[in-house]
Amino acid sequence: MRKGYCDTALTDKIKELRKSKGLTQREFADILGININTIAQAESYRQNYTLRLLRRISETFQIPMRWFFDEPGDLDDTGIYKILDRIDTPKKLKIKQVVSQLDLAEKDDIDLVIQLLDKLTVGIKRRKAKTD
Repeated sequence: MRKGYCDTALTDKIKELRKSKGLTQREFADILGININTIAQAESYRQNYTLRLLRRISETFQIPMRWFFDEPGDLDDTGIYKILDRIDTPKKLKIKQVVSQLDLAEKDDIDLVIQLLDKLTVGIKRRKAKTD
């Protein structure tokens, strides 16, 4: 993810979820067991939600992980997410497969995937920092 990029569609969707439940930012943060600053920064487009937090929201509100990447009418006949149009087709198909598998995965398996992605992200950030 490039520096300064924030997925506004995802942020807006989560904000809409929070409001549909009648929750303030503080109440939402308390339910999720996180600091209110995380929600405040995300909703002001200064920070993205982590995969770990998306999973917590998914479990807490009993919504599939795929929901974060769908919007009403965002699936075409082939099931490719329109929200991912900025990504080339081979990567888009891989992401669709991963999201579909996450919907079917057990919590322990998803936690393992999240840990792996966290480690990979740290490694990518280190390599990027060395080149900057």
